[in-house]
Amino acid sequence: MIKRLRTKIVIIITAILALAVLIIMFLINSIVQFRSNQQIIQRLETIATADGRQIKMNADHFGSNQAENNAFSFYVKLDRYNTLLELGYNSKAIIDNDVIIGFAEAALETEKRTGYLDDYAFLISDKPYGTIIVFSDASSILQQNSNLTVITSLIGVGAIIIFYIIAMVLSFWLVKPVSETFEKQKLFISNASHELKTPLAVISTNADVLEAEIGENKWLTYIKEDASRMSELVNELLSLARLDDKSGHPMVMSDFCISDTVLQTALPFESTMFEMGKKYDVDVEPELMYHGDESAIRHILTILIDNAVKYSYEKGEISIKLYAQRDKRIIEVYNTGKGIPEDKLEKVFERFYREDEARNSKSGGYGLGLSIAREIVRRHKGSISAKGTYGRDITFTVVL
Repeated sequence: MIKRLRTKIVIIITAILALAVLIIMFLINSIVQFRSNQQIIQRLETIATADGRQIKMNADHFGSNQAENNAFSFYVKLDRYNTLLELGYNSKAIIDNDVIIGFAEAALETEKRTGYLDDYAFLISDKPYGTIIVFSDASSILQQNSNLTVITSLIGVGAIIIFYIIAMVLSFWLVKPVSETFEKQKLFISNASHELKTPLAVISTNADVLEAEIGENKWLTYIKEDASRMSELVNELLSLARLDDKSGHPMVMSDFCISDTVLQTALPFESTMFEMGKKYDVDVEPELMYHGDESAIRHILTILIDNAVKYSYEKGEISIKLYAQRDKRIIEVYNTGKGIPEDKLEKVFERFYREDEARNSKSGGYGLGLSIAREIVRRHKGSISAKGTYGRDITFTVVL
């Protein structure tokens, strides 16, 4: 539980900080690219306003204005019928006239006022004689924007890694009080459960002796029934304590025939089902092998079948299935009954959770069985889930 809590804290902290970094990086890149585009458009508008004379001036006085002469520019003038009137370019480079005309035609086809063609930015401006299309080499600015994107991406990735490391360190500090409390809780449950076993055994034994001396008595019956329920609760608490203490009570893993294990666990319930008038079906795929703790798998199945018996309708149906799906072993326990609302299907695996809080322990248990089953399944690297239709049925599925 503590490990899962730490993982959630790390994910949340890292996700929040990563989102903040991504937003900042996005804003930086967007602002820089916007300003670059505005700078390029301003240059093109200057040339268009000068009707191409700016290019001619730069060609004649190359070097007089370094900022204006850093980029190769050219223009094309067209009349109202898109017939070529004039074209020109500065002396930064030599470009074939057919290429210039090709750029002009491509710009007109975009049906946009401004845009990019390859590494050239263009602007189309209306004139009294028709249209002027101005082009300017934007490769340096585009390369700068690209470099900025790469740099900010690397910085962002580095920042996220640093945030992840910081979150990992912080998670130990944040969960320390919870971890200490949880350890004390586990120790208390374990110690209290062990201490309760002896007096419960004494109460049950004395009740049996007293019943043998005075005969059947309803008060003795009540004592024995409640002692039995208390003993069941203590055993479930001890099971949870052992599962929490992984180092002290490791699983004993071995290869065994899970088909035989399921049959040996499920078939003894037939007599109980017959007495209760319930339809009981066991469908097991034969000769399936599995590597795990056999006694723990028996415990899972016993919990699920016992749960199905408690919550199935009178004269209801219960079925047990075991089958293989590639390298997985799947156990399904189905029963008709009230079922569980869809929004509470995950909660049934929480400790001490009961769907009907008004239900007493005689009929509803203590809300520990399914949480024990989930812990055992997790120790086997598997999963357990519940699904069904509320008011009709429910199926618990264990995937090993």
